[in-house]
Amino acid sequence: MAMKRNGKSHVSSDSDEKFMSFKDVSLGPHEAQLRFRLIHFWEARNPVKKTVIGLEMLLIDEQGTVIQGFIPPGRIKKYLPEMKRGSVYKLINFYGLKNKPVYRVADHFATVSFAWNSEMSVLHEIPISFDEDRFRFHSYEDFEANCDLKGDLYDVIGHMKLVDGQTLIVRPSLDDVKIATTRHIMIHVQSHDGPVMKLYLWDEAATDFCKKFNSCENTPTVLLVTIVNTKRLGGTLALSSMSSTRVFMDYDVQQTRDYFTWLGSNPEIANQVSADVITRETLTIADIFSYMTQESAKAAFFECTATIDDVVHGSPWYYIACS
Repeated sequence: MAMKRNGKSHVSSDSDEKFMSFKDVSLGPHEAQLRFRLIHFWEARNPVKKTVIGLEMLLIDEQGTVIQGFIPPGRIKKYLPEMKRGSVYKLINFYGLKNKPVYRVADHFATVSFAWNSEMSVLHEIPISFDEDRFRFHSYEDFEANCDLKGDLYDVIGHMKLVDGQTLIVRPSLDDVKIATTRHIMIHVQSHDGPVMKLYLWDEAATDFCKKFNSCENTPTVLLVTIVNTKRLGGTLALSSMSSTRVFMDYDVQQTRDYFTWLGSNPEIANQVSADVITRETLTIADIFSYMTQESAKAAFFECTATIDDVVHGSPWYYIACS
């Protein structure tokens, strides 16, 4: 038995390989073996210079522990040709980096960074089972507490109330050309019986959503979006996709299937709106003003499209501001 660096003991032979658990990964160099499923990977870019600063990964081991992985830019070409989402790999030699405090996608304090002598190979015969994925769902209150902090990026699951401003009573018509041009789409989503939240999908996430939505035989209702950033826009909480975001619907994964079953068992929740006010119909300025004068009126946010038709001097007028 050889004692490896960082005080970890490993036994290795042709017939009995030993692999380090993600729970045992610490900071510093490791001459050890890891075995994991590659959940997802994406390019990390400098937001100012738009240059690639590395390849980030989400990995899960046989114990179900998730850790973030990182390949420096100079080593991407060596490993990228063999990388496939969902495949299982063996990695020999790596470096444990401290997980970054901003935009974290895993709870583990360390990141598995590929070193100069790292060797990764795909495993075709796997003697044990690996979870296919792992999600970090949090409540509306957690999203509120994490808003604008640039900290952890959580996953959200819920049922859609509005898609691109359209209800799901009649299947919405999504223009993929328009979405590809504008590079975004907004969805109102409600998680269980919580408040309705605005979810903005950008770039590839918006395109992926549109393709999935239009390809479904029946109008999809359940939506799972991974790695969203929480912001406050116009005074309200909004969830925004990142470059690493993935999109799932009704029957894509076990979690959406479970939610779909739950939603079917709770029809009163499916038809309930917990937000203060969400308008589903077109309102005139007169309608909005009438609502504002009601004693029972609550704080409400309207998305307005208007054209100035005429300016009449000497008549009463009302000021509506856009934030």
